[in-house]
Amino acid sequence: MPNLLKKFTKAANELSSKKKDIRKSVYGAYLDNLSDIDTDDLPEEIRIFYESVKMRLTSTMPAGEISDYEANRITEDILYMADVIRIYNRP
Repeated sequence: MPNLLKKFTKAANELSSKKKDIRKSVYGAYLDNLSDIDTDDLPEEIRIFYESVKMRLTSTMPAGEISDYEANRITEDILYMADVIRIYNRP
């Protein structure tokens, strides 16, 4: 799970940086850090969140056509998952 912690920490940092448009940040955080995660490696309580984020980001055509509202909801889900991963990695 340490690899998951690294991935989610990087994604959370990207979302928190506010350097890019929220939609670009969400796609960047997902594509650069989270897209290659195997759902079975996640704690059971966040698997549905991960699958939901994945579906919302990969099912829009053309890619990148989510609203700011949706991007904010996805950001909240990713930050929640990052918190859960941090909790699972506490000594």
